[in-house]
Amino acid sequence: MKKIRELFDNIIRLTDAEFNYYQQKISSKDYKKGDIITPKGSVEHYAYYIKKGIVRRFIERGETEATFYFAFEHDFVSAYDSFITQTPCRYSLQALEDTSLLRISWHDVQDLYQQSSKWDKIGRILNEQAYVERADREFSLLTKSPQERYENLFKQNPEVIKRIPLKYIASYIGVTPQALSRIRRRIF
Repeated sequence: MKKIRELFDNIIRLTDAEFNYYQQKISSKDYKKGDIITPKGSVEHYAYYIKKGIVRRFIERGETEATFYFAFEHDFVSAYDSFITQTPCRYSLQALEDTSLLRISWHDVQDLYQQSSKWDKIGRILNEQAYVERADREFSLLTKSPQERYENLFKQNPEVIKRIPLKYIASYIGVTPQALSRIRRRIF
């Protein structure tokens, strides 16, 4: 909770009462490695904070899957488009290892927004950060080589990256597992 409080206070300082009100709205949920958190076609009812573990977003393409996002400890994650619009999700969220999440429902988020303009600001800033992150990812896919994308992912998360199966990393940077092996041999 301390880490979440720091994240929120970096956006706007909350009183203890305001943060306690938030704490009353959240619950814990644990997932085992491989569990689907949000299946494609379902409506995302929660926004999550990762206490422990790694979550990926992926789409199924015939016999294969395409991973397009990783979230790590102390990240917020959700099927945001489904969460915001309360419409069916076009992709799935999966725990890549045993994962412990804190979650808040869409209805409780709406209640927080009504309670205080501070919560509205926190929500806006977090959504803006998610948008910029997504734009950076799209820009990277269009302008950087697979090796540069791998190096960037490794630079951002040097220890955590070792916990992700290589087939998901390969998919994330847009190459086959064999091509990723060649990239890794060149780097290491």
